[in-house]
Amino acid sequence: MIRASCHTADNALALEFDATPWFREADLQSIQHLAAQGWSSVWIANALGTRPGYEGLHQLIKYAATRLREESLEDPTWAALDCAVDSADATQWLGENRPEIAAKLPR
Repeated sequence: MIRASCHTADNALALEFDATPWFREADLQSIQHLAAQGWSSVWIANALGTRPGYEGLHQLIKYAATRLREESLEDPTWAALDCAVDSADATQWLGENRPEIAAKLPR
């Protein structure tokens, strides 16, 4: 399991979830980009938020998009949502399950 967490900018909602399905399907460039960003990105939440079993994640994304919309419109650089993946979980899982990708990541 690859642990990940998201929280809204106002810290009203926070959630931990399993990001493994995203890593199972992601291409090399997406994983490299995520690693280069310090294993932090909202795309994982966006990709998984519509799947069965990720209803809490969907609600968190919806809250950030609706309740925090005004703040993000005022300042486009302001992130209404922050998500991070446990880098140790990710690199271990990739080494065991997608070694061809793990070999191409910076150490």
